[in-house]
Amino acid sequence: MNSVGAVIVASGYGGHGKKQNPMEEIDDLNVAVQIVVTFQRAGIKDIVVVCKEEKENLKKELRGFGVSFLNDTGDNEGEMFSGVKKGLSYLETRCERIFVCPVEIALFTKDTVEQLMKNPAKLVIPSVNYHAGHPILISASLVTSILGYQGEKGLRGAIQSLSVEPVYEVVEDEGILVRADSVKNSDEIVRQYGETRMRATVKVRLTNRKPFFGPGMVTLLREIESLGSVREASEKTGISYSKAWSMIRDAEKESGQTLVERQPGGKFGGAANVSKAGKEMLEKYEQLEQAVESYTTKKYQEIFQN
Repeated sequence: MNSVGAVIVASGYGGHGKKQNPMEEIDDLNVAVQIVVTFQRAGIKDIVVVCKEEKENLKKELRGFGVSFLNDTGDNEGEMFSGVKKGLSYLETRCERIFVCPVEIALFTKDTVEQLMKNPAKLVIPSVNYHAGHPILISASLVTSILGYQGEKGLRGAIQSLSVEPVYEVVEDEGILVRADSVKNSDEIVRQYGETRMRATVKVRLTNRKPFFGPGMVTLLREIESLGSVREASEKTGISYSKAWSMIRDAEKESGQTLVERQPGGKFGGAANVSKAGKEMLEKYEQLEQAVESYTTKKYQEIFQN
Protein backbone atom coordinates (compact mmCIF):
# COMPACT_ATOMS: atom_id res chain seq x y z
CA MET A 1 0.00 0.00 0.00
CA ASN A 2 1.30 3.45 -0.92
CA SER A 3 1.40 5.78 2.08
CA VAL A 4 -0.05 8.84 0.31
CA GLY A 5 -2.09 9.29 -2.86
CA ALA A 6 -3.93 12.21 -4.42
CA VAL A 7 -7.29 12.90 -6.06
CA ILE A 8 -7.55 15.83 -8.46
CA VAL A 9 -11.21 16.64 -9.09
CA ALA A 10 -11.65 18.19 -12.53
CA SER A 11 -15.45 17.97 -12.67
CA GLY A 12 -18.34 19.90 -11.17
CA TYR A 13 -18.48 23.41 -9.80
CA GLY A 14 -15.76 24.93 -7.63
CA GLY A 15 -16.11 26.88 -4.42
CA HIS A 16 -16.94 30.09 -6.32
CA GLY A 17 -20.02 28.63 -8.00
CA LYS A 18 -18.55 28.36 -11.49
CA LYS A 19 -17.91 25.17 -13.42
CA GLN A 20 -14.29 24.10 -13.17
CA ASN A 21 -12.28 24.26 -16.38
CA PRO A 22 -9.59 21.55 -16.40
CA MET A 23 -8.10 23.06 -19.56
CA GLU A 24 -7.42 26.41 -17.86
CA GLU A 25 -3.83 27.61 -18.01
CA ILE A 26 -1.78 29.61 -15.54
CA ASP A 27 1.47 31.06 -16.79
CA ASP A 28 1.08 29.03 -20.03
CA LEU A 29 0.82 25.72 -18.16
CA ASN A 30 -2.31 23.60 -17.78
CA VAL A 31 -3.68 23.66 -14.21
CA ALA A 32 -3.96 19.86 -13.93
CA VAL A 33 -0.34 19.50 -15.08
CA GLN A 34 0.77 22.02 -12.45
CA ILE A 35 -0.97 20.10 -9.67
CA VAL A 36 0.37 16.72 -10.81
CA VAL A 37 3.91 18.08 -11.00
CA THR A 38 3.64 19.56 -7.49
CA PHE A 39 2.39 16.30 -6.00
CA GLN A 40 5.01 14.24 -7.82
CA ARG A 41 7.80 16.53 -6.68
CA ALA A 42 6.63 15.85 -3.11
CA GLY A 43 7.02 12.12 -3.76
CA ILE A 44 3.36 11.24 -4.43
CA LYS A 45 3.03 8.74 -7.26
CA ASP A 46 -0.51 7.36 -6.95
CA ILE A 47 -2.51 10.21 -8.51
CA VAL A 48 -5.98 10.00 -10.05
CA VAL A 49 -7.76 12.66 -12.05
CA VAL A 50 -11.56 12.56 -11.91
CA CYS A 51 -13.22 14.23 -14.87
CA LYS A 52 -16.44 14.30 -16.85
CA GLU A 53 -15.87 16.76 -19.67
CA GLU A 54 -12.60 17.37 -21.53
CA LYS A 55 -11.40 13.87 -20.61
CA GLU A 56 -9.64 13.19 -23.90
CA ASN A 57 -7.98 16.61 -23.91
CA LEU A 58 -6.82 16.06 -20.33
CA LYS A 59 -5.35 12.69 -21.27
CA LYS A 60 -3.31 14.43 -23.96
CA GLU A 61 -2.10 17.09 -21.52
CA LEU A 62 -1.11 14.49 -18.92
CA ARG A 63 0.35 11.89 -21.27
CA GLY A 64 3.59 10.54 -19.83
CA PHE A 65 2.91 11.74 -16.28
CA GLY A 66 1.83 8.31 -15.01
CA VAL A 67 -1.58 9.35 -13.65
CA SER A 68 -4.85 7.43 -13.77
CA PHE A 69 -8.22 8.72 -14.97
CA LEU A 70 -11.68 8.14 -13.55
CA ASN A 71 -15.03 9.11 -15.04
CA ASP A 72 -17.30 11.17 -12.81
CA THR A 73 -20.62 9.43 -13.34
CA GLY A 74 -22.54 11.49 -10.80
CA ASP A 75 -26.07 12.45 -11.83
CA ASN A 76 -25.75 15.99 -10.54
CA GLU A 77 -23.68 17.77 -13.19
CA GLY A 78 -22.65 20.60 -10.89
CA GLU A 79 -21.72 18.53 -7.84
CA MET A 80 -17.96 18.31 -7.34
CA PHE A 81 -18.51 16.03 -4.35
CA SER A 82 -19.44 13.12 -6.63
CA GLY A 83 -15.96 13.34 -8.14
CA VAL A 84 -14.40 13.52 -4.68
CA LYS A 85 -16.23 10.34 -3.65
CA LYS A 86 -15.22 8.59 -6.87
CA GLY A 87 -11.53 9.33 -6.27
CA LEU A 88 -11.58 8.51 -2.56
CA SER A 89 -13.35 5.21 -3.18
CA TYR A 90 -10.74 4.28 -5.79
CA LEU A 91 -7.73 5.03 -3.55
CA GLU A 92 -9.20 3.91 -0.22
CA THR A 93 -7.50 0.50 -0.22
CA ARG A 94 -4.37 1.65 -2.07
CA CYS A 95 -3.23 4.49 0.19
CA GLU A 96 -3.10 5.23 3.90
CA ARG A 97 -3.76 8.95 3.36
CA ILE A 98 -5.25 10.79 0.41
CA PHE A 99 -4.96 14.39 -0.75
CA VAL A 100 -8.06 15.94 -2.33
CA CYS A 101 -7.78 19.00 -4.52
CA PRO A 102 -10.10 20.73 -7.02
CA VAL A 103 -8.37 21.38 -10.33
CA GLU A 104 -9.04 25.11 -9.98
CA ILE A 105 -6.57 25.37 -7.05
CA ALA A 106 -3.19 24.87 -8.73
CA LEU A 107 -0.68 27.26 -7.16
CA PHE A 108 0.11 25.58 -3.85
CA THR A 109 3.74 24.54 -3.50
CA LYS A 110 5.69 21.34 -2.93
CA ASP A 111 6.78 22.67 0.46
CA THR A 112 3.13 22.98 1.51
CA VAL A 113 2.39 19.39 0.46
CA GLU A 114 5.42 18.13 2.39
CA GLN A 115 4.43 20.16 5.46
CA LEU A 116 0.92 18.72 5.41
CA MET A 117 2.28 15.17 5.15
CA LYS A 118 4.39 15.70 8.26
CA ASN A 119 1.23 16.34 10.30
CA PRO A 120 0.03 12.91 11.58
CA ALA A 121 -3.60 13.98 12.10
CA LYS A 122 -6.36 12.08 10.33
CA LEU A 123 -7.75 15.21 8.68
CA VAL A 124 -5.37 18.03 7.81
CA ILE A 125 -6.45 21.27 6.15
CA PRO A 126 -3.97 23.98 5.13
CA SER A 127 -4.64 27.49 6.39
CA VAL A 128 -3.17 30.91 5.64
CA ASN A 129 -4.26 34.17 7.27
CA TYR A 130 -7.10 32.29 9.00
CA HIS A 131 -8.50 31.04 5.68
CA ALA A 132 -8.71 27.31 4.93
CA GLY A 133 -7.64 26.09 1.51
CA HIS A 134 -6.56 23.11 -0.56
CA PRO A 135 -5.28 20.45 -0.85
CA ILE A 136 -6.71 18.71 2.19
CA LEU A 137 -5.25 15.45 3.49
CA ILE A 138 -7.62 12.69 4.59
CA SER A 139 -6.88 9.40 6.35
CA ALA A 140 -8.17 6.36 4.48
CA SER A 141 -9.89 5.36 7.74
CA LEU A 142 -12.32 8.28 7.25
CA VAL A 143 -13.26 7.49 3.66
CA THR A 144 -16.16 5.15 4.48
CA SER A 145 -17.81 7.86 6.59
CA ILE A 146 -17.29 10.48 3.88
CA LEU A 147 -18.75 8.19 1.22
CA GLY A 148 -21.79 7.61 3.42
CA TYR A 149 -22.60 11.31 3.77
CA GLN A 150 -26.04 12.04 2.28
CA GLY A 151 -26.35 15.75 3.03
CA GLU A 152 -26.43 18.65 0.60
CA LYS A 153 -23.26 20.49 1.64
CA GLY A 154 -20.78 18.44 -0.38
CA LEU A 155 -17.30 17.77 0.94
CA ARG A 156 -17.59 20.51 3.54
CA GLY A 157 -20.72 18.92 4.97
CA ALA A 158 -19.10 15.47 4.91
CA ILE A 159 -16.12 16.79 6.87
CA GLN A 160 -18.39 18.54 9.38
CA SER A 161 -20.29 15.28 9.91
CA LEU A 162 -17.16 13.35 10.91
CA SER A 163 -16.43 12.46 14.51
CA VAL A 164 -12.84 13.62 13.93
CA GLU A 165 -12.04 17.32 14.23
CA PRO A 166 -9.90 18.72 11.40
CA VAL A 167 -6.45 20.01 12.20
CA TYR A 168 -5.62 23.30 10.50
CA GLU A 169 -1.99 23.42 9.43
CA VAL A 170 -0.78 27.01 9.11
CA VAL A 171 1.32 27.45 5.97
CA GLU A 172 3.06 30.38 4.33
CA ASP A 173 1.47 29.77 0.96
CA GLU A 174 -1.37 31.89 -0.38
CA GLY A 175 -1.52 29.57 -3.37
CA ILE A 176 -3.79 27.28 -1.34
CA LEU A 177 -6.55 29.86 -1.85
CA VAL A 178 -6.02 31.10 -5.42
CA ARG A 179 -8.47 29.91 -8.07
CA ALA A 180 -7.35 29.53 -11.65
CA ASP A 181 -9.87 32.09 -12.89
CA SER A 182 -8.63 34.75 -10.46
CA VAL A 183 -4.88 34.66 -11.10
CA LYS A 184 -4.99 38.02 -12.85
CA ASN A 185 -5.42 39.50 -9.39
CA SER A 186 -2.63 37.33 -7.96
CA ASP A 187 0.39 38.17 -10.12
CA GLU A 188 2.78 38.10 -7.16
CA ILE A 189 1.67 34.60 -6.14
CA VAL A 190 2.06 33.37 -9.72
CA ARG A 191 5.56 34.84 -9.80
CA GLN A 192 6.52 33.21 -6.50
CA TYR A 193 5.11 29.88 -7.61
CA GLY A 194 7.07 30.12 -10.86
CA GLU A 195 10.29 30.62 -8.90
CA THR A 196 9.69 27.39 -6.94
CA ARG A 197 8.82 25.45 -10.10
CA MET A 198 12.31 25.38 -11.60
CA ARG A 199 14.00 22.07 -10.91
CA ALA A 200 16.01 19.25 -12.44
CA THR A 201 14.11 16.17 -13.56
CA VAL A 202 15.32 12.74 -14.61
CA LYS A 203 13.02 10.12 -16.12
CA VAL A 204 14.24 6.70 -15.01
CA ARG A 205 13.82 3.96 -17.61
CA LEU A 206 15.16 0.42 -17.67
CA THR A 207 16.75 -0.44 -21.00
CA ASN A 208 18.00 -3.61 -22.64
CA ARG A 209 17.98 -3.62 -26.43
CA LYS A 210 15.49 -0.78 -26.10
CA PRO A 211 13.76 1.05 -23.24
CA PHE A 212 11.07 -1.16 -21.72
CA PHE A 213 10.20 -0.09 -18.18
CA GLY A 214 9.43 3.45 -17.04
CA PRO A 215 6.68 5.58 -15.42
CA GLY A 216 4.03 4.50 -17.92
CA MET A 217 4.68 0.81 -17.32
CA VAL A 218 4.71 1.35 -13.57
CA THR A 219 1.27 2.99 -13.67
CA LEU A 220 -0.10 0.24 -15.92
CA LEU A 221 1.13 -2.54 -13.61
CA ARG A 222 -0.24 -0.77 -10.55
CA GLU A 223 -3.65 -0.60 -12.18
CA ILE A 224 -3.54 -4.25 -13.28
CA GLU A 225 -2.64 -5.25 -9.74
CA SER A 226 -5.56 -3.24 -8.39
CA LEU A 227 -8.19 -4.06 -11.02
CA GLY A 228 -7.22 -7.56 -12.17
CA SER A 229 -7.79 -6.63 -15.79
CA VAL A 230 -5.55 -5.28 -18.55
CA ARG A 231 -8.55 -3.79 -20.35
CA GLU A 232 -9.73 -1.85 -17.30
CA ALA A 233 -6.17 -0.84 -16.46
CA SER A 234 -5.61 0.54 -19.96
CA GLU A 235 -8.79 2.62 -19.69
CA LYS A 236 -7.72 4.07 -16.34
CA THR A 237 -4.24 4.97 -17.62
CA GLY A 238 -5.53 6.54 -20.82
CA ILE A 239 -3.96 4.16 -23.33
CA SER A 240 -5.49 1.71 -25.77
CA TYR A 241 -5.93 -1.96 -24.91
CA SER A 242 -3.59 -2.99 -27.74
CA LYS A 243 -0.98 -0.48 -26.60
CA ALA A 244 -1.12 -1.88 -23.06
CA TRP A 245 -0.45 -5.42 -24.28
CA SER A 246 2.32 -4.17 -26.54
CA MET A 247 4.01 -2.53 -23.54
CA ILE A 248 3.65 -5.71 -21.47
CA ARG A 249 5.04 -7.96 -24.21
CA ASP A 250 8.00 -5.65 -24.82
CA ALA A 251 8.79 -5.46 -21.10
CA GLU A 252 8.61 -9.23 -20.71
CA LYS A 253 10.78 -9.83 -23.77
CA GLU A 254 13.44 -7.33 -22.69
CA SER A 255 13.46 -8.42 -19.03
CA GLY A 256 13.20 -12.13 -19.77
CA GLN A 257 10.46 -12.50 -17.14
CA THR A 258 6.71 -12.94 -17.05
CA LEU A 259 5.41 -9.74 -15.48
CA VAL A 260 1.67 -10.27 -16.00
CA GLU A 261 -0.10 -13.58 -15.54
CA ARG A 262 -3.00 -14.06 -17.96
CA GLN A 263 -6.25 -15.94 -17.86
CA PRO A 264 -8.14 -15.78 -21.19
CA GLY A 265 -11.73 -14.60 -20.97
CA GLY A 266 -13.39 -13.73 -24.25
CA LYS A 267 -14.48 -10.24 -25.29
CA PHE A 268 -13.80 -8.70 -21.88
CA GLY A 269 -10.13 -9.66 -21.98
CA GLY A 270 -10.08 -12.15 -19.12
CA ALA A 271 -8.35 -11.81 -15.78
CA ALA A 272 -4.79 -10.64 -15.30
CA ASN A 273 -2.51 -10.29 -12.30
CA VAL A 274 0.94 -8.89 -11.73
CA SER A 275 3.28 -11.83 -11.21
CA LYS A 276 5.77 -12.18 -8.37
CA ALA A 277 8.52 -11.13 -10.79
CA GLY A 278 6.42 -8.14 -11.83
CA LYS A 279 5.93 -7.03 -8.23
CA GLU A 280 9.65 -7.36 -7.56
CA MET A 281 10.39 -5.33 -10.69
CA LEU A 282 7.99 -2.62 -9.51
CA GLU A 283 9.51 -2.49 -6.05
CA LYS A 284 13.09 -2.33 -7.32
CA TYR A 285 12.24 0.27 -9.95
CA GLU A 286 10.56 2.51 -7.37
CA GLN A 287 13.59 2.19 -5.06
CA LEU A 288 15.88 3.17 -7.95
CA GLU A 289 13.61 6.05 -9.00
CA GLN A 290 13.50 7.43 -5.45
CA ALA A 291 17.30 7.23 -5.13
CA VAL A 292 17.84 8.94 -8.49
CA GLU A 293 15.33 11.70 -7.66
CA SER A 294 16.97 12.34 -4.28
CA TYR A 295 20.43 12.50 -5.81
CA THR A 296 19.23 14.77 -8.63
CA THR A 297 17.54 17.17 -6.20
CA LYS A 298 20.64 17.29 -4.00
CA LYS A 299 22.96 17.97 -6.94
CA TYR A 300 20.62 20.58 -8.41
CA GLN A 301 20.61 22.46 -5.11
CA GLU A 302 24.41 22.24 -4.83
CA ILE A 303 25.05 23.43 -8.38
CA PHE A 304 22.24 25.89 -9.08
CA GLN A 305 21.21 27.25 -5.69
CA ASN A 306 24.49 27.63 -3.80
